[in-house]
Amino acid sequence: VLLATQSHFRGRPHEGEVPALLLIVCLGIMGLAASQDLALIALFIQLVTVGSYILVGIAKENRSATEAAFKMFLFSATVGAVMIYGMVLLFGLTGTLRLPELATKLPAMPVITTIAAFLLVLAGYGFEVTLVPFHTWAPDTYQGAPTPIAGFLSVGPKAAGLAVLLRTLVVAFPGNLGHWAEIMAVIAAITMTVGNLFALRQNSVKRLLAYSSIAQVGYILVGIAAAERSSLAVPGALLYLAVYLFMNLGAFLAVDAIERQLKSDDIAKLAGLGRRLPLTAAVLAVCLLSLAGFPPFGGFIGKTYLFGAALGAGWTWLAIVMLVNVAVSLFYYVRVLEPMYLRSSFDKTLQKEPMGLRLVLLLLGLGTLLSGVLPQAWVFLAIHAASLLAASVPH
Repeated sequence: VLLATQSHFRGRPHEGEVPALLLIVCLGIMGLAASQDLALIALFIQLVTVGSYILVGIAKENRSATEAAFKMFLFSATVGAVMIYGMVLLFGLTGTLRLPELATKLPAMPVITTIAAFLLVLAGYGFEVTLVPFHTWAPDTYQGAPTPIAGFLSVGPKAAGLAVLLRTLVVAFPGNLGHWAEIMAVIAAITMTVGNLFALRQNSVKRLLAYSSIAQVGYILVGIAAAERSSLAVPGALLYLAVYLFMNLGAFLAVDAIERQLKSDDIAKLAGLGRRLPLTAAVLAVCLLSLAGFPPFGGFIGKTYLFGAALGAGWTWLAIVMLVNVAVSLFYYVRVLEPMYLRSSFDKTLQKEPMGLRLVLLLLGLGTLLSGVLPQAWVFLAIHAASLLAASVPH
């Protein structure tokens, strides 16, 4: 993202602040993924969120960027207050905010109160990872934000939010305390369905990718929901997160390269792009096909693991919902690919991408491809990371 933003913000106001803000958000992401205390989790969520909406609105001359940042700020403030109220309720019940200590004390608490506290805390996590119904800020924010920043927000904070959600559920609510597995399975089905259905109607590629990223979270949530019921679940979720980094960020940065040249991200303007901007078009095609779950790309391997996790957990209905959603998503991904390669354009040849952006696109495209062609190393890392992330993972 630093390589991509270097040329994107060159010569603009606040060019120097962007790298510092990206590093601050990265610090929050790392702290969030490592935290085992609800107070620290709340602190790092705020650090990530504040840095994020400053980055979204840093192009103050752009009215849509300012509007996007303001929407994100209002929504984050609201759900943040709800989340902290849930954490206070948990503290009132147990006298602690440490996740391992919550696990020992919550079983003695009333189930209804435990579920209520869990749902309140879930609001804050849901905002960070764009779960339905906490997703409504994302499409407007991603569309108004500078495209590299939108790509960064779609992978970094989201991955950290999913990691801390998984740790909170498995460590603080062991043994499906509060029936969280069933709740998360239903939210996963709703999230992937809403994301895919709304993506069908979009003509802006950035807005389409925003709804697509909401649907992708629904897939990953299948692994989180099945965390205590299937040995494939946690490694599958982490494997998909790793591949998601390459394919989603690659898609957004390819759109950034297109937007710089065409001054638009409208699908109709992509005609003939496969010939006029071959590297960017190829990387975008690879990333979209991987997001759709086509072999031999990494998205296919990740979806296979998550599908197996749903079956292993005994949720055949969720596996069917997942398959239907994968089929639906093919339609809108093909809508983006079709004009690039099957329509001609008489417009002039476009300039090559800046060197830094070309390098980034090549790395992300290769990562998306190699994670599907040579998945063994990625699977090994995911299994190892699963044992570090959660206190108890089924073997």
